[in-house]
Amino acid sequence: MAAARKGPRDQARRARQGVYRAHILEAAERVFAERGFEAAKVQDISRLAGLSMGTIYALFPGKTELHRAILEERGQELLGLVRTVAAHDLPPRAALDALIDLYVGYFLDHPDFLRLHLRSGTSWVLGPTPGSDAQIRHWKDVHAAQADVFRRGVAAGEFVDEDPDYLARLFSAMDQVLLADWVAGGMQADRAHLVARMQAQVERTFGRTRVGT
Repeated sequence: MAAARKGPRDQARRARQGVYRAHILEAAERVFAERGFEAAKVQDISRLAGLSMGTIYALFPGKTELHRAILEERGQELLGLVRTVAAHDLPPRAALDALIDLYVGYFLDHPDFLRLHLRSGTSWVLGPTPGSDAQIRHWKDVHAAQADVFRRGVAAGEFVDEDPDYLARLFSAMDQVLLADWVAGGMQADRAHLVARMQAQVERTFGRTRVGT
């Protein structure tokens, strides 16, 4: 027997819950960014969101689940963008430039998520340890995409002859340091400056010097 179709009330309830969920996560992201996970309280999130504690607890059992949901959803967004770059099948250096622009742009568009991530102490080199299965999977997929760019670049003679997985980790470390420095400096530099700075560092670190040039 076919499942009963959802009625208007069910659809309205689900839509309302979706709006509440997005609003709660946005408020939670800001609170975690400003106070850190340990100091943050659900009451703070409730106050910022303008929603009752009951509404929050109806969707999330506690702040651990809120924190995890933010990391998983943002990680999924970022992975989707990385896959879009990979799908364009760009030459290695152009692909790396595209990833630089992508990462800098994403985190500048979501500064609260960046500050939350930095406060959590997660190494972008080693991945989320500990982390949920989804977080670990997202990190591995992003790392694999980066390593593939370096693998192609090494084979083409564009990048230094090193293990592509190692180069991908080094690239992630450089990205994290760049953005952490941006936050520490009061988030003043614009996107173009940060992209150019990262590109210059990438060239110095990974570019293969050609004899006779």
